[in-house]
Amino acid sequence: MEHQITFRYKTYDNWRETSVISKEITERLESLLNTAHAPYSNYPVSSIVVLESGEMIVGTNQENAAFPSGLCAERVAVLAAKAAHPHEAIKTVYIMTGESEREPAAPCGSCRQVLHETELRQTKPFELILINKTNKALAFTGVQGLLPFSFTLPK
Repeated sequence: MEHQITFRYKTYDNWRETSVISKEITERLESLLNTAHAPYSNYPVSSIVVLESGEMIVGTNQENAAFPSGLCAERVAVLAAKAAHPHEAIKTVYIMTGESEREPAAPCGSCRQVLHETELRQTKPFELILINKTNKALAFTGVQGLLPFSFTLPK
């Protein structure tokens, strides 16, 4: 028996010409790229989590010579948001990569698992927006499709 999994997302060829990302968030994401600690990969990433209250929690990738002891930007932001505001739902997660010539980077497997479980815990989907410094963006409503056959606790 064959099965098929599909999910929906939006693409933006020039997100800077749309209202998908506010000027405030754009400027903050770009500024945060300078605080990423990426001496090994030379691949800075910034992230902003927007809670339902409008509060923003930030994160950048933090690398460490003892791989894999570092953390990705989105995990830093999401985990900090849930530690500080465990009962408040996440509305949007933005992830910006510093590489302008690449497509927007998708979260790694570990980050997908954290995003997936966070969304399950809050019982409502959040928006995930992936952008690079130039023009391209991908927008997902809900992250469940990014990690088919994920690990979950038994109910």
